[in-house]
Amino acid sequence: MDYYIRIGDVAVPVSEEIYKVYCQGDRKERYFREGDRRNNTFFYDALDTEELNGSEMFSDPDADSVEEQAERNCLLENLKTEVEKLNPGEKELLSRLYVYGDSLRALAREKHIPVTTLQSRHKKLLQRLKKKLE
Repeated sequence: MDYYIRIGDVAVPVSEEIYKVYCQGDRKERYFREGDRRNNTFFYDALDTEELNGSEMFSDPDADSVEEQAERNCLLENLKTEVEKLNPGEKELLSRLYVYGDSLRALAREKHIPVTTLQSRHKKLLQRLKKKLE
């Protein structure tokens, strides 16, 4: 008996052993596809074309890579830890400048401190945080 596997429009002659392995794999693939249909499962690779990977149709090209996101998250965790270690005055300075958007000049007026003193504290604080995060 002759065994053939259809590849495109061509029937390719194969041995019995290869034919059985091919049919077993083909049946397994159909089994999974039928299960996917029953379970209403959809895979992005079903949208694959010659020019495009199906999953790329839903990706955001402007989004950061997973590595960049992980690095940023680690850096933010370290920053949070270091900010928690600051004294209350330093925490207030950072929160007023970066959270509430106050200016150094307005904060200096409110605290009755020279602006240059606040600028110096702010600069030293940022340098210290930067050094600890490196």
